[in-house]
Amino acid sequence: MADEMEAIVFDTFGPPSVLKLVQYPKPRPRKGEVLVKIHAAGVNPVDYKIRKGEMMKFIISKPKIPGGDLSGVVENAPAESKWNPGQKVFALTKGFQPWNKDGTYAGYYAVKEEDLAAPPATMSFDEAGAMPLAALTAFQSLEAAGVKEGQRVLIHAGAGGVGTFAIQLAKARGAHVITTAGPRNLEFVTKELGADEVIEYTTQRFEDVLKSNPVDAVIDPVGGPVETRSYAVLKRRGHYQLILNEKTSPIRIVTGVAKGLLRMGPTYGITAVSPNGAQLQKISDMAADGKVKVILDRTYPLVDAPAAHEYLEQGHARGKVVLKVVEGS
Repeated sequence: MADEMEAIVFDTFGPPSVLKLVQYPKPRPRKGEVLVKIHAAGVNPVDYKIRKGEMMKFIISKPKIPGGDLSGVVENAPAESKWNPGQKVFALTKGFQPWNKDGTYAGYYAVKEEDLAAPPATMSFDEAGAMPLAALTAFQSLEAAGVKEGQRVLIHAGAGGVGTFAIQLAKARGAHVITTAGPRNLEFVTKELGADEVIEYTTQRFEDVLKSNPVDAVIDPVGGPVETRSYAVLKRRGHYQLILNEKTSPIRIVTGVAKGLLRMGPTYGITAVSPNGAQLQKISDMAADGKVKVILDRTYPLVDAPAAHEYLEQGHARGKVVLKVVEGS
């Protein structure tokens, strides 16, 4: 039916098998929104954490469509909009947030105009759909940390979705990039992504390697014990930037911020990524100039969203996992 679309939903928390393909009401754009026909949707760790009930489970209204990333084509737009029907676009939407019921694992999404950006003409829908959340998380983290030319920055988990973009964006700023990676990804993060140094975390403790030559900033998508250990490698007036996750301790946040404000140690920041079309356009322009590329690990058809979640949860993805909403696009 014209007023329905295919979508992946879950109506109970649990394993990947709770994700079901259903017919779902097509969104109706409100003022300032553009209806996008989705061709590809990125799969991110936040998606499966919400599905499992690990993040703000008591405010999630079900059935819930997961997903925040999309690429696709404008279906219709307000008369005064700069976006035109048929135009290729991509965006991070608010669909990834636990309190928003409708996400991007679906045929259509109504996107706020200011959250949209135009991907490079040569970029595929799969690549564009993989970029927004991870790339914006990296961009906003580096901005908050004030990373600039000549600085030394440690980026944890360099082969992951955020890490692959953080390395490239930090290099574009002129920073000296050190990253952590497992044994199979050592050449990948240096030769493919451009990291200057890599620490193999299964055989080396990064604080032992860096204690004699501390860094100006740490970008940390991991958190937990890695957060505490990271302070040992920061310059006294360095900056630690945590990417918000389910392991983030409110007490640790308060302590870190207080120490920074009292000049008792490095400054402390937290990235809770938000949609931003202007920033995404900057990243897109950098991609068009060859400074940033998307690393695709695997793609799955929409119906195989459970398999995509199962694979991503294993924690071994090199780059991004994407759902193909429109096959062959």
